[in-house]
Amino acid sequence: AKPAWMAEMEALDDEKGVTCAVCQEGRTFQPSELLGLYAYMKKVTIAAGQGGATGDIDGTVMLLSLPMSLPRSSVEAWFRKARVAANALEGSAHAITAMSAANSTSSGSSGRSNHFITTVSAGNAIHCSCHSKAKAADRNHPKAPKSEWEGASLRNSRVTCNVILPLVSTKTSSVPLMSVENALADVNNVMANTLGVRPKSTLWGCLHDIRFLLLRMAYGEALNADCGGGSSSSNFLLALYQLYTADMFAANAEHDESPEVSKHARNLSYGFLLGEDIVDLPTFDRNLNSRSKRLERGVAESAPMAALCSILFYNVEDETGSGTKKGKCLSPTGKAPSPTRQWEVNKDKFLAGLIRCAGHRHSLGLTDSGCATSKGLSAGRKNVEKTRSFADWRKDDIRSQHKTAMIDDYGQALRPMITLYAVFDQLSREFVVNDDDESTEATSERLAARLESCYKAGDIEELLQVAEIAMSRDLICKYFEKGCTS
Repeated sequence: AKPAWMAEMEALDDEKGVTCAVCQEGRTFQPSELLGLYAYMKKVTIAAGQGGATGDIDGTVMLLSLPMSLPRSSVEAWFRKARVAANALEGSAHAITAMSAANSTSSGSSGRSNHFITTVSAGNAIHCSCHSKAKAADRNHPKAPKSEWEGASLRNSRVTCNVILPLVSTKTSSVPLMSVENALADVNNVMANTLGVRPKSTLWGCLHDIRFLLLRMAYGEALNADCGGGSSSSNFLLALYQLYTADMFAANAEHDESPEVSKHARNLSYGFLLGEDIVDLPTFDRNLNSRSKRLERGVAESAPMAALCSILFYNVEDETGSGTKKGKCLSPTGKAPSPTRQWEVNKDKFLAGLIRCAGHRHSLGLTDSGCATSKGLSAGRKNVEKTRSFADWRKDDIRSQHKTAMIDDYGQALRPMITLYAVFDQLSREFVVNDDDESTEATSERLAARLESCYKAGDIEELLQVAEIAMSRDLICKYFEKGCTS
């Protein structure tokens, strides 16, 4: 017969999902303890005329440049929801600043620089309480006292870190509210100290952070250049948990922040779809007036954020409006994206917008995400450009294999946004808000595998096949060229 202690041990549940780097326990054994991810946060400064105009990135300029009445052939539901966002933004301080910056940029000025946060992670978790105890022990060590983050980097697989991002979702319902509030306050303090100013909106701060992380991966940049560690899968894990947090911030914004914050984020994708529909009309004339020019540029620059918000807010909703009520998931288990979700039904429009974005960034001479670090250079590491994950595309080889000379000419400029489209498409297939830890980790691995397959593509044609893009090559070139002139 088995000893009683062995029977007790065998009866215990296995710990599932992320576990603490100190006590090795997670949500199963310590449901009332808040977990967080060790991460490294840094400030990024980008000029408005170099892809850093906040009002263009978050779609404010695009929403405020939409027509006041429903254009012919456009979808009424898109127009109605886009007007909700535009009306909420009208007259706000952010809208006034955004439109002023848009006008100065269109007149040839590079505009003032804007400051953002970008965060990376090696995927190591820790209980906030365990971190506090370890911090005190490090500080009071009799022989080798350490600072808070010097000790934390040792627990973080010797990867530099300066913040703990709390894993906040419905799974933290057993965690005391005070613990969650204190952890979020600590993050806001680190963000404020890094930026030099307290962010105006926690929701938009989080969304900009996720967008930059995905953009950095789409450009094939070495994420470990900032802190010395972190893989694609660990950073996709970070992005997924940040999306869960953004969903919570969106809910809070409806009550705690100005009402335009939540309406803006939730209706951005509808405004983008309407804007893309308008600028794609044969009768559209960008030279008609300044509003038309702002709209076309706004559609291009807001495409990545609109795609992100579409997946965050509408991945389990029926976009066709038949068979289900708003917000009801079509999956029998409620644990899978809807087959008629907004992204799936309109992915060609999101793709067109991302291709326009590629053209616009190419016209500005942008060849990276804007987050490239100089830290690695001083430490003797290779130049960031040389640490790109992309396979080398040699133009001579491409020309000999394919006759589509024009798309080959645009291949390098299209590459990041086609990669980003493939990532969004995979994310849309997987993403459900507040999924369990095991599913979230599995999703991050599949996202990393999809990204890696994009990196390995030997030329633009192979990349388009990997991304499962059926759009005609002539149409891709047309959208790219329109983006170049926007």
